[in-house]
Amino acid sequence: MQLERIRLKTFGCFEQRDFELHDGINLIFGPNFSGKSTLVNAIFFTLTGKPIVPRVDTSAIKNAKAYSGTAGLQFIAAGERYQLYRATRKRIQLRSEKNGAWQIVFDENRVRVTETLLQERFGIMHEQLALTTFLREGEIFEFLARQSTSRRDILHTLLGIDRLIEVRERFIDTRRIAKREQGRIRAHQNSLRFNAQNVDQTEIERIEEKLKGLEAAYSAETGDTALIAEWLQQQERLQKRLDVLTHEQHEALIGFKGIDPLREMITKIEDSIQGAAGLEKKREALIQQIGSLESQIAALTNVCNTLRTLIESDEQHCPTCYQPVEREVLQQIIDEKETEKSHRCTELETHKQSLETETENLESRRALEQRLQTLRGRLSRFEQHTGELKEIQSELSTLSSRLAERGIQEGEALSSESAVGLDKPKLKAQIDQERKRLDRLKQQEAVRLDRLGALQRVNRDASKIEKTLLSLELACAGVDKTIETLQRQILKPAEEELHHWLEKMQLFSSSRGSGSTARGSGGHTRVDLQRQHLLPSLTIDGVDRSLMLLSGSEKMFLYLCFKVALAKVLGNPGFFVFDDPTLHLDEERKALMVDFIRQLAEEHQVVVTSYDEDVRSGLEGAHLIEMSRESA
Repeated sequence: MQLERIRLKTFGCFEQRDFELHDGINLIFGPNFSGKSTLVNAIFFTLTGKPIVPRVDTSAIKNAKAYSGTAGLQFIAAGERYQLYRATRKRIQLRSEKNGAWQIVFDENRVRVTETLLQERFGIMHEQLALTTFLREGEIFEFLARQSTSRRDILHTLLGIDRLIEVRERFIDTRRIAKREQGRIRAHQNSLRFNAQNVDQTEIERIEEKLKGLEAAYSAETGDTALIAEWLQQQERLQKRLDVLTHEQHEALIGFKGIDPLREMITKIEDSIQGAAGLEKKREALIQQIGSLESQIAALTNVCNTLRTLIESDEQHCPTCYQPVEREVLQQIIDEKETEKSHRCTELETHKQSLETETENLESRRALEQRLQTLRGRLSRFEQHTGELKEIQSELSTLSSRLAERGIQEGEALSSESAVGLDKPKLKAQIDQERKRLDRLKQQEAVRLDRLGALQRVNRDASKIEKTLLSLELACAGVDKTIETLQRQILKPAEEELHHWLEKMQLFSSSRGSGSTARGSGGHTRVDLQRQHLLPSLTIDGVDRSLMLLSGSEKMFLYLCFKVALAKVLGNPGFFVFDDPTLHLDEERKALMVDFIRQLAEEHQVVVTSYDEDVRSGLEGAHLIEMSRESA
């Protein structure tokens, strides 16, 4: 990118001025308060939308008497000529030259959209330009005073690592949730642990064999009469229970031809509910949009009423800005606002209708959820009864077989006379006791099998969560390795470039601890950019030297070399802008700075501001922009 012209309108101390820029060195020369820093600020503001001094509002850089200020740049990028204009009221316009005429590429007031477009088209990033391309007064001391975490955030933004960090944070959050789930599963495992050895099965088989003998003895003693009577009573109880369960199953299927239509209906309702997901968010979004539109309509109404009051009054000047009242212009503005208000009202009505529709859809979904809960309950009861019915039918079949063996057909009753006097209390009590014990053991066995199945399921869940945690650990380690590699691959060339410039400038001497410098003394200097997150770690002839103990000129030259090195690695836009880089330098250092600027201008366009005659004479042949307090 090569800058060709700076265009200002009610910006800073300038009403309306154009400044031509040439390739090579451009020296903006003049006394203090002549507007030199305003031009630097204008270049930075046009490219980034922010003042060059941090934490300063954009309204502070416009002309104090104007409603808004505009700064513009004409430049060449990728062989094409562009004009970029930015107003302090956040409006930005980009034009391109086609066949000798200027065409608007975009005209926006949405900050995020325009910054994205500029970054995609020209690679313009606020943090990168501030750290690599521009030098403002006092910047070096602010940078050295930053906390390590602040410099680390700047480094991550420059290298594009912030997105990787967001991914890593999501992995870490997911891992934290997975660990909580792992703790819950382990607690569940501990609660389900028991002796998995089947100690009851042998006892169950022994009791069943004993019961067969007791029933045979009881049958032999009674002539089968009492046993057959007991079987018939049990058959009658089971048949009643079978009838009750069958009736309850029929009730569960009321309205359906079978269990399959019931399952299909549940599936359809679940699909409908799934398709209606997100209705609450849509409704909330519509409510917010309606609120915003109502606020906009109220604001437009207030503006129109205020302007009408101003038109109808006898005032010749606006009481706020003291500008002459042009009633035709004000009426034009009122018409535009009324048109905009009409559009907003139409949009408001559309949103309200959409809100009513979404509310009805939400109520329908809630009704479906209640219907789904009811059908699921019916399906659950049906499935429970199905298992119990199978058990009862199996017992009835066994009883029918036993009765058939005794010659009793289904439905045939045993005469009461044949059963009289055949009571064997002790044998019958023993049989009942063994049956109760057998039932208790079978219940315990069923509970054991159920806990065993639950434990197996929990063990499978534990295995899955272990694999998930391992995958997340590997993912976090991979992201950390990627970040480390990216830093090393980018900062290592930056260190080499920084060494190149330090050797080229012959800045640091070989004397240790003296703090003196000399050009051409041959001291071996090593710089590490990774240790302190962009804060150079300086080692001279094997001895670490604190940056805070360097002289002001040494810090300035090291910082400029650092900027140039980072700019080369990260991609310099093609120019550098230095605001009074020789401030507080002695004669020798001024000459060194002039030499540095000349070497830098061999490959890049350089814009320098100064009020020093030594700099002006040292940069003889540069394109000179004379500034004066009268012109400002």
